[in-house]
Amino acid sequence: MGRPFLLYAPVAVFSLLVIAFQAQAGPGWYVGSELGVTLGSSLDTVGSSNDRASVCDEYINPLFKYVESTQGYENTNCTGPDRGVGDDWQNSFGSGEGIQFGLTLGYRGVSGSSFRAELEYFYRDAGYDETSAVPGAGGASGDKLAQEIVTANEHIGSVTSHNLFTNLYFDFSSHSRLTPYIGVGVGLGWTELDYGAVFQRNIDKNAIQTGAGLSNADAIREKLAGSTTTAQEALRDVLFGYQVLLGIDYAFTDSFSAGIKGRWINFEPFKDGEERDTLRSHISNLRLDGSEPVKGYLYTEDTEIAAVSLTLKYRF
Repeated sequence: MGRPFLLYAPVAVFSLLVIAFQAQAGPGWYVGSELGVTLGSSLDTVGSSNDRASVCDEYINPLFKYVESTQGYENTNCTGPDRGVGDDWQNSFGSGEGIQFGLTLGYRGVSGSSFRAELEYFYRDAGYDETSAVPGAGGASGDKLAQEIVTANEHIGSVTSHNLFTNLYFDFSSHSRLTPYIGVGVGLGWTELDYGAVFQRNIDKNAIQTGAGLSNADAIREKLAGSTTTAQEALRDVLFGYQVLLGIDYAFTDSFSAGIKGRWINFEPFKDGEERDTLRSHISNLRLDGSEPVKGYLYTEDTEIAAVSLTLKYRF
C-alpha cells in the first residue's frame, strides 16, 4: 500500500465526519489539525529466530540426522518437533526525528465547562537510518559472534505509525484570548519498522569452529565459510499507548483559534518477525523439501515519543 494513500485516506474519512457533524451537531463540537516535529527515543532491541544449530541445516550438513547421536551433540535438537527459539542477540540504536500530522474531532459537553473530550488521529514518521553492529558478547550467539562471524550488522530505517487516541482535556480559564490546557489520552498505534540485517561468516574455513567433532566437519566448514544470512523487511505491530499533552491556544475569533501543543507518548514493546532473504547463503529453510522455514524476530523495549506541533481549531 503506497504512502500517498495512507496519508490522504484518513483526510477523506475525516472530511466526511466533519460534514456529518455540521449537519447535526450543536454548540460544543470542534475540529482541528496539527503539524509538527517528533522525536522517537533510542531503541534497545532483542533479536531471535526459530533457527536450529548450523549443523542441523540440511543444506550445510546432509548428515544432520546423525548429529544428536554424536558425543557432545546429544542436546543439539536437530530433529525434534519443537525448535523453540534459536540464537538471541541484543543491540541498540539512537533516537529518530521526523514529522507528525494530526486531525481531531472534539466535544465540550456543557457550555462553559473546563473539560472536553477528543478523538484524535495522527501520523508520525521518525527517521532512524542507523546501522548498528551487534555486540560480540552476551546471549546464546555470543561465542559464535566472537569466533567466526566477522560481520553482524542490523539496520533500522524509519519507524512510522498511524495512531488513534481518545483524549480528555482540562482547559484553564485565563480571562483572555489565551487558554492553557493539559490532557491525557489512551489509544493504539499501527506501527511499521523498516528493518535490515547482514550476518557473514569468516571466509577462512580454518576460523570456523562449527561442526568440530563430527565426521564431516571439514565439509561443514567449507560450506559455512563466507556464508551470509540477510534480511530486509517492513515489520508491523499494533501497540497500545498512553500520552500526556499540554498546550496553549489563542482565540482569534469565537470560532477559530491557533496554538502550540506538546505531547509525550509511551508505547508498549514492539514485536514482529520477518522471513530471511538468505540463510547461510541459501533459501531461508532448513530442509531441502521446504518443511522447516526459518523466521527471525525483533523485539524492542517500550518506545517513548516526544512531539511539538502547531495547531488550528474551528468551533461550530
